[in-house]
Amino acid sequence: MVITIAFYALLVWGYLYAVGKVWRGESEFDGEHPPAFWPFSLALWRGAGRALPVLGLGTLILIGAGIVSDLVGSDSGVYDLVMAVGFLGLLITVCVGFPIMYYNRPKRLVPPPWRGDPGAVEEWRAARARR
Repeated sequence: MVITIAFYALLVWGYLYAVGKVWRGESEFDGEHPPAFWPFSLALWRGAGRALPVLGLGTLILIGAGIVSDLVGSDSGVYDLVMAVGFLGLLITVCVGFPIMYYNRPKRLVPPPWRGDPGAVEEWRAARARR
């Protein structure tokens, strides 16, 4: 379990480092060339880059809740609270991260360098209008 907690701490540090770079516009994110393993559209790749801070936070909350739930055990009185926190991480991903990917909203949570970019839905509509 010590290794798991150490790895989680490393994930949190990496997340904070990456989000800091993204927020300042210093990231090396290439919105034009997704990696070979990316199965979705280019517009969604750019959306995932914009939503990285929120998607990462939701994922870290979900993983952290999983680790804590394992530590406290299902018989503990706080187990349900820990599961609710994990569900909160899932809600952040779905209710905040996905709208950033698809609509680039809410602007306050989009990294400043990408606030003026169109969302994936707007990109898809513009591509359809060009046909």
